[in-house]
Amino acid sequence: MRMLPKPPVPRLPAARAAATKNNTERPIMAEPYIDRYQDNGAILDETWKARPNIYESRLRLLHRALTTKDPGKILSIGIGSGIFETLLRERYGIEVAEAVEPSASLGAEARKKGLHVTQSTAQDYDYAGAPYDTIVYNGSSFGFIPDDEIEATFAHNREVLADGGRLVLTDVPEESALGIILQLAQKYDIKREDIDDLLAGTTFFNLNTHAYKPNWHPISWYATLLERIGYRDLKFFQTVLANPPYQKDAVEDPIEGYTKGNYVAIVASK
Repeated sequence: MRMLPKPPVPRLPAARAAATKNNTERPIMAEPYIDRYQDNGAILDETWKARPNIYESRLRLLHRALTTKDPGKILSIGIGSGIFETLLRERYGIEVAEAVEPSASLGAEARKKGLHVTQSTAQDYDYAGAPYDTIVYNGSSFGFIPDDEIEATFAHNREVLADGGRLVLTDVPEESALGIILQLAQKYDIKREDIDDLLAGTTFFNLNTHAYKPNWHPISWYATLLERIGYRDLKFFQTVLANPPYQKDAVEDPIEGYTKGNYVAIVASK
């Protein structure tokens, strides 16, 4: 039996607690959104070109997670510059029906790729196209949702899923080798020259040019949170098992599980 530690119950301000007293009401974004990619929307595409093997491994991970069943109508939240949505369409014929991106700069890059993008956060999006068969947060985009807003957000995502629909999350886990380096660099403001050798083979070789997610948790934390909300039949896939300096060297196919990969996908069913 898989034993998972319980995440702490998010503590909501009184106004938000009333607004989220049941799963059918939309969450309220209490903290203003900060665009960490302002005027730097091309950085993700530049990183993709510099580290194609890692992006290919991540694409295969995302495809594996999306195709545990027919993905149907897909809502992608936090699409960045639309790299993966474009590749899914071109490589596999998988179309994203709706796309959401809070960053104006990244959204502009996604539109150049022919994607229709709504500028919004997950908390403020109207979900007017519900029900969805699949809601996906790729590239740790849910890591930008504050801890005291994420439970209400995932609960609302569950409400707008069709029966049997799925929530798909991909992440650099807190407990992975890459995650440990990135989190410690953020927390202790480590000098770049002290970690450059470790990050040189990763997609974060240019970390000084942009910011990564501010909220970190192990995969087990998210799994327990999802189960508490009411998601079921959780599945896990992982890729890029190589240590950080060697991650760019080869493409890796995803395997099941979450205890080894520097990139992990969670698939949770309604």
